[in-house]
Amino acid sequence: MHVGILWDIENVTPPANTNYIQSVIEKVAENNRISYAMAFGNWNKDSIKNIAHELFINNFELKHIPKSIKNSADMSLVAHGVEIIFQYPHIERFVLISGDGDFRPLLSTQKKWGKETWVICDVNNNASEDLLKMADKYFDYREIINPEDNQESDVQQINNTLTKEMSFELFKEAVGIIIKEKKKPLSSYVKIKMKLLNNEFDEKKLGYNSWLSFVQEAKTSTNITFENGCFVINDMEETIPEVFKLLIQAIKEPAGFELSSQVAERIDYKIFGYKKFRNLALDAEKRGYIETKYDPEKTIWYIKKK
Repeated sequence: MHVGILWDIENVTPPANTNYIQSVIEKVAENNRISYAMAFGNWNKDSIKNIAHELFINNFELKHIPKSIKNSADMSLVAHGVEIIFQYPHIERFVLISGDGDFRPLLSTQKKWGKETWVICDVNNNASEDLLKMADKYFDYREIINPEDNQESDVQQINNTLTKEMSFELFKEAVGIIIKEKKKPLSSYVKIKMKLLNNEFDEKKLGYNSWLSFVQEAKTSTNITFENGCFVINDMEETIPEVFKLLIQAIKEPAGFELSSQVAERIDYKIFGYKKFRNLALDAEKRGYIETKYDPEKTIWYIKKK
């Protein structure tokens, strides 16, 4: 399959001097051929100018958008995205790397012309549920990056064991987060949020033949009702899921970063359905409980409390 990439680099900005960009490219290129790749942004900005070289050597065309022109990066990306539908008709899949809801018309146009659409977003940067709802597939870019990590061997990994009870807790958490963000917890938004918070969630793997059947049981197992097209939590007391409580307690360093491998030894994360400790840490970071940092030279992860 021929693939085109459109990257809103100021919306999803990978850290400089890491192999994050290469990991994203490898994910997109799995059994495919990247025929077109363009990154849009103000390349004079300190936060992105140091990654321009790596994008360039990976055959990205860099589109410079001056800061003074309001929304010009969005408009330029949309214009190019529509143009290449007709200019390169052999491209069958478009990968948009952005969580900006302003790109909904672009995805709509691509789908009308029979193109497959993927979205790679930054969950911590308030990704638009409306945009993700339109995509054929969507990912948090942290789930894609996979630098060499010798801290956890494949032998130590186990199959994911996300239980019904964990999924009900995830359901309640997703509804609460959407309400906290002052958005309407529509059914489709809740499912998207659950997948972003834990990409292992799949109602069919839990024995449900549809999302609706999962929701019906989840409601009876929680204090959530469905009113006027939205989910309502009858008791909005904010609670932290048990697995993240244990993770926070396992971090002994009060303020600074600590080796993730050391923290991993203090918590039995596998009983909560995680294959790797790093996946747990990334899920905690999405929720704002911790912060992670990667040292590309030593291939070591660090974490600290927020």
